[in-house]
Amino acid sequence: MKIIETNLIGQEFSFDLVDTVLHGIGFNRGEMFEYDWAAYDYPLLTSKLEDFVFLRIFTRATSGEIERSNCTVQVTDVMITGAKYLEGLDFSREIEKRYIDRSREILKEVAQRLKLDNIDVDVRDASTVDCEVRSGVRPVF
Repeated sequence: MKIIETNLIGQEFSFDLVDTVLHGIGFNRGEMFEYDWAAYDYPLLTSKLEDFVFLRIFTRATSGEIERSNCTVQVTDVMITGAKYLEGLDFSREIEKRYIDRSREILKEVAQRLKLDNIDVDVRDASTVDCEVRSGVRPVF
């Protein structure tokens, strides 16, 4: 797993804007949300028989509730993680440079569509603690 440190984290936007922008770029929220948080995955590698690699963006509601009008969300975490079909997240997967490079491009597009002046993107290896904190289905705020 790779942790992405970016100035996108901490930014607040309307839920409708974030949801529309991320879906328009190719992110999928699916069932990964509750009233106070939502996670979006961009598939970097997909296969029904092998591994997956996702760029994942977590948001948390700062006012209102997810999928309700007037909800505001804050970006809380960005990462690149692997997953195995029918097994779940695979934090030990080595993330190839091409997925890191593609993630940088995607995040630049996200920033542009969200009307951010610039975006800083630093990528680092996840520590054991990083993996433990992020191992649950529900994000830790």
